[in-house]
Amino acid sequence: MILNKEYYQALWNKFENTTTLNVFNSNASCLTTKLILEHYKKNQPIHINFQNSKESIFEIGQHLFVELANDIYKNHYDLPTLGKGSKLRDKRKYSDGKRHDYVIKSINNGIFLLEHTKNKAQINLKYDDLVRKFIPIEQGTKQSTLQGYTKFFTDLNNGLKLDFTPTNFEKKTVFIAKKPLWDSLPNRNKIPCAYLPNPREENNTTETRSIPALQDCLAYFTPKYNVCYSNILSKNEKVKTIIVFDTEANQIGQMLQDKAKFGFNLIIVSNSISPLKNQSIPCWNWFKEELEIVNAL
Repeated sequence: MILNKEYYQALWNKFENTTTLNVFNSNASCLTTKLILEHYKKNQPIHINFQNSKESIFEIGQHLFVELANDIYKNHYDLPTLGKGSKLRDKRKYSDGKRHDYVIKSINNGIFLLEHTKNKAQINLKYDDLVRKFIPIEQGTKQSTLQGYTKFFTDLNNGLKLDFTPTNFEKKTVFIAKKPLWDSLPNRNKIPCAYLPNPREENNTTETRSIPALQDCLAYFTPKYNVCYSNILSKNEKVKTIIVFDTEANQIGQMLQDKAKFGFNLIIVSNSISPLKNQSIPCWNWFKEELEIVNAL
């Protein structure tokens, strides 16, 4: 432990140019998140431990959720697979202000025949035009829900406009975290994510999606690593990063074995007087006295 203000000031200055999407309540949370993001960008593992700071780790978890979701949204989206019977929401504005949904009736020589679900009007489109003008949906939903999703990421990225609305993702983020973090997530209804319960401990054993109308999600939350393994990794879903959030310390060894097999990065955030460390992951162990210095910068 180094109790030297100049050291922490230099550390703060080192990460000054690491940008974040939101404002933090404390310097310690901000610096820790930046440290994690630098390792995330380089696909390097890291373990961050706090001695006793539940508020800080919750703030970091909430910020990491938005940061990593945004990375998946911008850099790991995938084109949707569409077939006969797929449902679509027209993104174009109509004079009646209502939503307009279509169903794919047939596909011939790369041309998609769409039929309006109410007035039965039909149009023919090539795939490129279709994904630009329509959003694939699993079920009917309010227009404001889909608009809230696209607006959130557009505003988050200073007006970012993509050729189509991402609804499918070729890589995911997984949080191994207890349910209180899921319950506390900011803007969860604007970010496609899912909670996978532990069937041995929770009454509700069905998956909960934040935006059920969308085909896919970009982040998963589950309290147990074995749920992640059986429902995500073993089903060949590609995972960019697993964040272990103050739980499942006894599973770290297994995760490291699987890390080599499945190719994901591993980030650990814990809140323990005596954290369980592993020589394969560098551990940054914050002490109370250090946090006080950083927060006073």
